[in-house]
Amino acid sequence: MDTATAQRALQGAQAALQQGRTAEARGLLAALRKALPREKAVLYLSARLARAEGDPRAAAKLLEKALRTSPREASLWAEYASTLDDAGRPEEAVKAYDRALQLEPRLVDAAIDRAVVQVRKLDRPAMIEDLRRIARENPAHLRGWRNLAMLEREAFATERAIDAAEHVLTAAPGDPAALAVRAFAQFDSGEASADYFARACAADPGNADLAIKYAAALHGEGRCDDGDGLLGRILAAQPFHLEALRTRAQLRWEGALGGDPMEGFEQAVARTGCPPEIWQEYARLMERQSGPRAALEVVERARASLGQTRDVALMAAQAACEADDFAEREDALAAVASSKDPYADMLRARWLARMHRWDELSKLGQRLLRAGLQRDILPYLSLAWRGSDPERWHWLERDGDLVGTLDVGSRLEDIDTLADYLRSIHRSQRQPLEQSLRGGTQTDGMLFARTAPEIVELKSAIEDAVREYLAGLPPPDPKHPWLSLPREIKRFSGAWSVRLQDAGFHVAHIHNLGDVSSACYLALPDTLGADESGDDGWLAVGEPPREFGLDWAPVRLIEPEVGKLALFPSWAWHGTRPFSAGERLTVAFDVALR
Repeated sequence: MDTATAQRALQGAQAALQQGRTAEARGLLAALRKALPREKAVLYLSARLARAEGDPRAAAKLLEKALRTSPREASLWAEYASTLDDAGRPEEAVKAYDRALQLEPRLVDAAIDRAVVQVRKLDRPAMIEDLRRIARENPAHLRGWRNLAMLEREAFATERAIDAAEHVLTAAPGDPAALAVRAFAQFDSGEASADYFARACAADPGNADLAIKYAAALHGEGRCDDGDGLLGRILAAQPFHLEALRTRAQLRWEGALGGDPMEGFEQAVARTGCPPEIWQEYARLMERQSGPRAALEVVERARASLGQTRDVALMAAQAACEADDFAEREDALAAVASSKDPYADMLRARWLARMHRWDELSKLGQRLLRAGLQRDILPYLSLAWRGSDPERWHWLERDGDLVGTLDVGSRLEDIDTLADYLRSIHRSQRQPLEQSLRGGTQTDGMLFARTAPEIVELKSAIEDAVREYLAGLPPPDPKHPWLSLPREIKRFSGAWSVRLQDAGFHVAHIHNLGDVSSACYLALPDTLGADESGDDGWLAVGEPPREFGLDWAPVRLIEPEVGKLALFPSWAWHGTRPFSAGERLTVAFDVALR
């Protein structure tokens, strides 16, 4: 192939690739690679084609060959770094970005991408400071500011996210990405956000995820019918949109609206081609709303529609774990046991716990612990060891020494003002469909992302208290699955307020998205402790759920007091005793240590 022909073929391949004609680009590049196997431009375009076709691993290999011929080309190193990121090799991507920036420090996009990879893929939240610096030094580089706005919001730095988004919107008022982040951050702040979502949806009308949050914002501002109507329009266009179905069910349930919360699911499963994940979520939510029998009925309908597939087998296994006749449903668990799927393994762990088959549960639990499922399996291992290996159970639970209480009230200027603020944001009519509380309400979203001064002060006081708690724990134990963790707050993985009223309580549950969990008491009924037991409304840590049929005492029983903060491992079973009347207002949160 002569030079002129090669140049025309290369230009043709580039044009075809830019216009999405991948088959044409592939044909041209195949001939070029045969004729010019070491040509940098051919290798580069071939790598771009591989990425366009969803094969970043092949693209990375091609770029490695190109770099052997041009090892000092900064832009090629940056392309290689981006490809490594796509290929799931973030550590190597950062090193490649480092090399690109050593060769050419002015590659702002490479510096932006390097910071984003470290924050998002390598879980290094402190690296957001790099992106802040890049944005400050490059005020006209809107891509950097867009990324900064998104990462600030993900870090729950709401005011910073708003400022970064507004910086973009000042230069580009119709920027869809900035409008979306601005709306989400406004929602996070706790202030009215529906108008912001209206603007964002107008700029990006096909974004269903944005429209779903718009519906939640409308619901939060008391415009429940408008929010429900919006979700109805989304589902009319996309009847199998799982998040829209789930959100409509949740909002109808919490708002006690007139429509059936499960109407969207019922309409979806009646359609031809309904995906298995819709059936699975329908069964799960029906169990929460109407009980195990209702879930089993959905499973049988799914089996009739989909056949005896693996998805249906998993649905049946999940329903079997919660069924009243769970002991007679071992076949449902056996049907998924050989799949070596973590979800199936966790279902079997729950069923074995209900069956009190402690030795089997211990064996399974230790395998899952070695597989990295610590947050999910430790609650069940605790049960297994308490039932079959008390010495090991004492080693794990440390006889309650992992539970702590601290005073937060003295660190707050006015706890009554905080309580009033929290009452003002409890707008639902009943508890969330999927949560542990019964007879109360729970706030939506990340409480600590709110910008109200009462919440800012509370978060600061809680951070200090958590550090004090971590410093006072038993000494680190490298063999212990929890005491071996770092003793520093990495992030809050969730925060919310719960308002229980008139015999409200929490069923025993665990949190698998954090390492330290909590209950902070801000208002309590006068009647606490007035029943015969004297522990109504108290927090029970380490007490198994009622459905397990165990009469084991809690590891610790904590008496609520206004201003008290209780902290404990997130994997510890915890729930509350019902109380007779009044209001029990708390804030709860999860802390990730890793």
